[in-house]
Amino acid sequence: MISIRETRRMVGEHVLTQHDIDREPRKPDSIGVGLAPITVHNVQRVALADGYYHEGSAHTPYEPHGVPYQIPYRSLLPKRGQCDNLLVAVCLSASHVALGSIRVEPTWIMLGQSAGVAAALAAAERIACHDVSYDRLRERLVTARQVLDILPEPAP
Repeated sequence: MISIRETRRMVGEHVLTQHDIDREPRKPDSIGVGLAPITVHNVQRVALADGYYHEGSAHTPYEPHGVPYQIPYRSLLPKRGQCDNLLVAVCLSASHVALGSIRVEPTWIMLGQSAGVAAALAAAERIACHDVSYDRLRERLVTARQVLDILPEPAP
């Protein structure tokens, strides 16, 4: 179905989680930057004496507009040995909560572009997608004007 919010996802080389988005946003194999806030539907609204509480909400309370985080190439790859020629851009290896940020069309467009470039490199070199040189992939993505690094480097 088109635009279904939640579906099965691959469990791959790296499962992108809320921790990756909120606490460890830098990745050594970035193929693009996500920026949408985490939005997960509430389970229910619970009445309290002084208002209400949204049970199960995963909106990022301190930054409702989202913060930038890098998406690793490893999240597009199945576990090594499961399949050599597969890159998954939409049902990528991510938790339910992380998908609450990834699921927007601009991020999927970026992931599709990255997967296509990686697939072309793998096909041209007749190698497994896992064996694509990240340096070559990065070079091609940057040449195509893909944004990989919008995060400032941490101070020493």
